[in-house]
Amino acid sequence: MSDSQTLRRIIPVTGLTCASCVSRLERSMLKHESVASVSVNLALANADITVTDQAAMANIPDWIKATGFDVEQKSALFTVQNITCASCISRIEKVLLKMPGIISATANLANSQLQVKWVNGLVQKSDITTKLAAINYPVVENDESSNEEQGASKNTLALSAMMGAVLSLPMVIGMIGEMSGLAWMIPAWIQFLLTLPIQFVIGWRFYVGAYFSLKNGSANMDVLVALGTTTAFLYSLYLWLFTPSMHLYFEAAAVVITLVVLGKWLEERAKNLTGDAIRQLMRLQPASANKWQDGNLVKTTITELLAGDEIQITPGETMPADGIIVSGSTAIDESMLTGESLPVTKSQGDVVLAGTNNGNGSVRVQLQSTSEHFRLKQIVDLVNDAQMKKPEIQKTVDKIAAVFVPVVIAIAAITLVGQWWFNSFDVALMAAVSVLVIACPCALGLATPTAIMASSGVGARYGVLIRDIDQLGLLANTKTIVFDKTGTLTQGQPSVVNLESFSDDPSLLANIKNIAQNSQHPLANAISEHLKKEPGIESEFEFEDIPGQGVKASFGENQFLFGSEKLLTKQGLTIPTEYQPAEGHAASLVWVSKNDQVIARFDIEDQVRDDAKNTIKQLHARKIETWMLSGDNPAAANAAGEKLGITNVIGGLMPEHKAQAINQLMKDHDSVVMVGDGINDAPALAAASASIAMGSGTDVAMDAAGITLMQPHLSLILVAIDIAKKAQLKIKQNLFWAFIYNCIGIPLAAFGFLSPIVAGAAMAFSSVSVVLSSILLLAWKPKPSKEKTL
Repeated sequence: MSDSQTLRRIIPVTGLTCASCVSRLERSMLKHESVASVSVNLALANADITVTDQAAMANIPDWIKATGFDVEQKSALFTVQNITCASCISRIEKVLLKMPGIISATANLANSQLQVKWVNGLVQKSDITTKLAAINYPVVENDESSNEEQGASKNTLALSAMMGAVLSLPMVIGMIGEMSGLAWMIPAWIQFLLTLPIQFVIGWRFYVGAYFSLKNGSANMDVLVALGTTTAFLYSLYLWLFTPSMHLYFEAAAVVITLVVLGKWLEERAKNLTGDAIRQLMRLQPASANKWQDGNLVKTTITELLAGDEIQITPGETMPADGIIVSGSTAIDESMLTGESLPVTKSQGDVVLAGTNNGNGSVRVQLQSTSEHFRLKQIVDLVNDAQMKKPEIQKTVDKIAAVFVPVVIAIAAITLVGQWWFNSFDVALMAAVSVLVIACPCALGLATPTAIMASSGVGARYGVLIRDIDQLGLLANTKTIVFDKTGTLTQGQPSVVNLESFSDDPSLLANIKNIAQNSQHPLANAISEHLKKEPGIESEFEFEDIPGQGVKASFGENQFLFGSEKLLTKQGLTIPTEYQPAEGHAASLVWVSKNDQVIARFDIEDQVRDDAKNTIKQLHARKIETWMLSGDNPAAANAAGEKLGITNVIGGLMPEHKAQAINQLMKDHDSVVMVGDGINDAPALAAASASIAMGSGTDVAMDAAGITLMQPHLSLILVAIDIAKKAQLKIKQNLFWAFIYNCIGIPLAAFGFLSPIVAGAAMAFSSVSVVLSSILLLAWKPKPSKEKTL
């Protein structure tokens, strides 16, 4: 790849379409002095680039983009060992971000995971794992063997804590006896022998961590523990060998290491609980399925199944894959994914999802995708991505954690000098050791991610998927929620309640049926369903869709308009007054004209969701202002708003007008939450401070939203708000206790009020208590709705 003078990389490039693109990119790259050579291959869509300067590597993506092309990006989630405190997080991210080609790196102390995005070609996955191993954070493969390895690591911590307790106990008993005036202190040589394995066997992990931390120009918790306990051990050794003093501190070093290891074991167990919700989701999917192959059933692993394969599901079996039933019928329990408690009847043509439980029927299912695209996998990925993201408050904490350990070491040095000046060296040294031991960057690093893991896991359990963690804070504090009408507040299943015909043409309904069947108008399906018994005619219409208004259709010399009143008026037609519905008419109207003559009007209504009125009522009880935006005519929108108790209604909006309305509301309110379900809601969802998509809606809407409701129940908005408030409160509580612990503990230790043993116990307890605080979120349950129907 490189010699002593040059560095060479082969980088995939997107946007190359012809030979002139190749020439343009090569000429542009060679203009940079540090580029020695460049060869672009159109067939392989890559650029072979050699540079003379290591620093120039980082500029290659920008140079390529400046020419009008782009680079390919890759990302991966790594499970990393030896992440012990917030300083480790800072060091990992800083080291990786210095690598040319790394776009982003985010580490999580709560689950020891690392998410990295990089430029393909500039960096390989192996480069990242090698760099991590070099700084003592080796990557663990995410498979069953890695789970066993992580379990063994926890067992090692438990065994080390037990061994440390057994070896420390005689010294602790002697210390208690001496404090009580009893001559129970054991001989110095026995203290030394008991402490030696604790200091350099059980405590070896702290020396290794400290070495790699200092080697890479930073300091973490391992540095504090190693420095503090080694100081106590070596000073005790000096007193024993070179002075007549019998007041030794071997027990301080031994007990501190034992307590810290015990705390780490408890912390790992507690952190494991915060991720239980997502692990339960992952365990829903079976590892294999019975696949039909040449008339026989063959047991096949899920990862080997392809789209189009057919599998057999027996009674009581858990669905191993997403697919469509091709034969048979059954009842499916989907509560684990949707929260819907009642089984759902499924038959030929219906969709089934991996992880759901089959009832007493046997069905044959055809896969529509591979395991990477199963809905369960997408849910797990969404939750994992959310847990890896850092809210703004965590970024501030990370900056504090980056300088925390050096500041603590400086305080310990000041304590040593100050206490020595006013007291004895023994008192000064123990005070300095206490400062080093009690300081805990772990609690700072765990406060936010453990709360996020617990809240996102609870959300997934109750059908609320959180994609954007920052939106939790906005949702928790919002006082304004804006709803789309159709498909969000209503069931999204409009039906024709009235048809008015203004023509005697016998082919009228047949032509309208043909137009409706080929139209993309949102209400066309309702009209097609209403006219399904009408005879069809073979007419080849030419269609022109007019977004937000309707369609133009032409057949021979006949010109049809099919859509809203706005469509007709913009084409110069005036709708006679007698054709208009009575004042206050609540239905949505679809007009049809033929050759500049209005020939029909369809009145269409969409029933509101069963829990819509109660949800709006409860939002108002919480002092949250509600708005409704709709593309329907103002009369229909106002009627729906009145029925639901929403007074702020804006109708007749195009998709881009909804986004403009959101922007205008945001000028008058601190934050605005948008709730929608369709493609036409995507601009408004993206424009809002926070956004919620109905899971029954389109993928475009869910991609634009920060939070997705997995069930078509508006009451889940209340659940999402409650989770957001709980998460924000828990983060603030955790950070308060983490900061106050250090703010109180360090001065007490510096003034000599805490012994190293008490300091060690307090340090171990602080991080465990923060994690246990977050675990309390897992016990949260949503309040039952008081009203289910209108």
